[in-house]
Order: sequence, then C-alpha cells, then structure tokens
Amino acid sequence: MSARTFASALCAAVLAVACLAPAAPAAWADDSDDGNVVNPLQMPDNSFLYDTSIYDLINADPTYEGSTVQITGEVVGDAVHALEDPGKTWLTLSSTDEKAPGSISVLVDDDDVSLVDTYGAFGTTGTILRVKGTYHLSCGEHEGIMDVHADSVSAVTEGQTYHEEFNFDDFVPGIFVCAVGLVLSIAYYIMRERNL
Repeated sequence: MSARTFASALCAAVLAVACLAPAAPAAWADDSDDGNVVNPLQMPDNSFLYDTSIYDLINADPTYEGSTVQITGEVVGDAVHALEDPGKTWLTLSSTDEKAPGSISVLVDDDDVSLVDTYGAFGTTGTILRVKGTYHLSCGEHEGIMDVHADSVSAVTEGQTYHEEFNFDDFVPGIFVCAVGLVLSIAYYIMRERNL
C-alpha cells in the first residue's frame, strides 16, 4: 500500500466518523431556550466573596456597598465597645502594604477581641487579623461612617514588640552637620565685624 493510498483511506475514515457522530449542541443560547437567558443589566449579587485590600475599600465606588468582603490588616489603636450595639466592639484595621496605606473600622463580636494579643503602636506591631464581613461605604446604622460588619474573624499573625537600643552612631552625621553650621556661623560673624 502506497503512502498516497494510505492517506486517502485515513481521510475517508475520518470523514465517515465525522458524518456518523451526532451533531454537537450549539455553543450559544437560542432565544427560545427559556433555561439560559442572560440579563446584561443585572446588578452583581452580594453573595460573592471579594478578597480585597483596605486601600481598595477606602477608594471603592458605590457598587461595593453591601458586598461581602474579606480583608487582612493589622489591629491598631484600642478596642472600643460599641454602645449602640451591645456585645460588639470596634477595632481599627490598618493596611500592611506600605504602598497602599489606609485603615478602616471593623465591628466585631466581643468574643473576637480575644484573638488580639497586641495593638499596633510605636514600638509594636499589632495582631494581623483576617475579617470577612459586609462592607458599608456609608453605614446607615453608624452615623454614615465607612465600616465592615464582621461575620467571621481569624488571627493570621501574632503581634510583636520591638525594643530599640540607643545607638550613638546614628547621631554622628547630625552632630557633624551642626558643628559645621556653628563654625560657619562664627566665621560669618567675625568677617562681618571686621568689615564694619
């Protein structure tokens, strides 16, 4: 059997199989198909989980309102008991990304506060929390502030305290510049007195 005969037989076999195979369904929905209708004007469902940054929430547009979001941030400041919501506490989460700074208030259950072992301040890094909850651009329950009402809270990283030791070498350049400035000031004063 020659190569040309073999190629012809192979093509005939492929065509025969293709003709006998059932027709594939159309890749698009027909208007008569009631079960697959797409409404392009439909607003997004808030049941989706948007894993986002604090910076993005601060700069968010109104479409995020009422969305379920998940953010990660450092707890800074202090825990403040929410007087208008018994059993709730306000925490402030700060962005951990230096290129995208910002902070946002988060309303958590009092039990979730026990996850915080350190609050961020000078010389300390606060506990890093991951919070999933409902985002409000302008919360009607809390005087229009931007906040997140937490549904679940988990600790990602424990806080740390830093003890910085005094290092005199850090002050040497500043002392040198001050000394040069003092010498130049005295020289200027002497030269001015001689010219009078």
